[in-house]
Amino acid sequence: MSKSIYQQTREVYNKLGKVYIKDSRNFAPIERPTFRKAFFKGARILDVGCGGGWDAKFFSASGLRVTGIDASDVFIREARKAAPKANFIQGDLLKISFPMNTFDGIWAQAVLHHLKRKDVPKALRKFHKILKPGGLMHVRVKKGIGEKYEKEKLSGWNERFYTYFSKKEMERIMRKEGFKIPYSGIFPDKLNRKGVTWIAIWAKK
Repeated sequence: MSKSIYQQTREVYNKLGKVYIKDSRNFAPIERPTFRKAFFKGARILDVGCGGGWDAKFFSASGLRVTGIDASDVFIREARKAAPKANFIQGDLLKISFPMNTFDGIWAQAVLHHLKRKDVPKALRKFHKILKPGGLMHVRVKKGIGEKYEKEKLSGWNERFYTYFSKKEMERIMRKEGFKIPYSGIFPDKLNRKGVTWIAIWAKK
């Protein structure tokens, strides 16, 4: 039986491990400090696709209660070292199960674009369920067209699957799943990768 896209993605990130974390840890999304200011001390935040825990570390150090989830068990081990105050779960974001209205905020940085386009609404539906009324969600995905595997230096020239979006398409999908869009923008890649452009969207329940 051939591997699923999600099995392959998990295996690539497990293989990249500490090297990937080291190479990408200095990428601090410009939205991160502003996102933090939207919450009271002790607010509960879900960090989806938490990687090596660099965002979780920032949020937990500033007084938020953070739960991180990632498919890569290697990343989860490193995240626990980076952010010992946070709670981490190794698992598939499409299978996450939390009670309704659990989180004040959701941070989904560079993760939804690893899903097949048909699975993105399913993930957003789960996020909407577990986000509290009035809660805020941050999403960043790559701008572009289609679904395909890509190789680049950051991934050690291993293939990673991406689904690309336009800003209007991503906003439409999120609104269909019940979110309001107070802010969206398009940004260049801080790692200076040729042809990489980012879409950032903030959504409220």
